[in-house]
Amino acid sequence: MSNSKNRGQRFSQLIGLELKASFVRLQISQSQVADRLGHSRSGYSKWINAKPSMPIEALLNTCELIGVDPREVIDSAYRRLIEEMGEAVNSPSAGDSRVEDVLSRVQAMSAGRDDLGLAALHDEHKLDGDGDEAA
Repeated sequence: MSNSKNRGQRFSQLIGLELKASFVRLQISQSQVADRLGHSRSGYSKWINAKPSMPIEALLNTCELIGVDPREVIDSAYRRLIEEMGEAVNSPSAGDSRVEDVLSRVQAMSAGRDDLGLAALHDEHKLDGDGDEAA
């Protein structure tokens, strides 16, 4: 199983754990939530346990029903994922250093030169998808 698949599966499990913690904190049962949302108890239990992963609609409906901000559930689960498995290999933060390196090289090459500008600022076709005519 690939690392991204492992991360995705674990993230789904952590979402379920965050929701379970909310149920306990709010003194509501998983069965009550399933009933009130119109889902079978067994199907809802499978979602909570990430077998299969909970659909985003069910996550939103669950959070709104119990009065929990879905962003907090997702953020908490993602923080736990990073604690357990580290940052994603291809995360934006991993690419930031490459972008910064290219930008610093461009700045170094253009230092003291006023004749260098961004071509896109002057390109009449910059908003045109095919390059044939201005947008």
